[in-house]
Amino acid sequence: MTADLPPRLARMNRVPSRMLAWGLPMGPLVLLRTRGRRSGMPRTTPVALLKLDGRQWLVSPFGETHWVHNVRADGRAEVGRGRRFRRVRLTEIDDERVEPILAAYRRKFGIVPFVRDAFGRDRPAGDRPVFLLEPDT
Repeated sequence: MTADLPPRLARMNRVPSRMLAWGLPMGPLVLLRTRGRRSGMPRTTPVALLKLDGRQWLVSPFGETHWVHNVRADGRAEVGRGRRFRRVRLTEIDDERVEPILAAYRRKFGIVPFVRDAFGRDRPAGDRPVFLLEPDT
């Protein structure tokens, strides 16, 4: 089952998507370009990239979203903005590293109302997928 974004957030995603597509920097936000798991077509969504201990992480605060399913199906994606994208390999983490990563994500992005609301829900941490980004060679 795929989690839907809150309707207001789904509408608001258009603004950062467009600005990032134009190449404008927006702090930790980047565009994640995946391949649709069914269609094979490119799918793009803004995500917040967490840098922690020299590594880069993607967290889905809203759980099993479409981009999570697409990444699980392919394992590869592109991140960037404007015309500058880099290919990455995404590995889902489901071990003892998840809790410290989620805690760092909440500290860094908890000021954002949607993130605060997502983490305020009564959902176990396992419902928030965490991915390690590594260069795709």
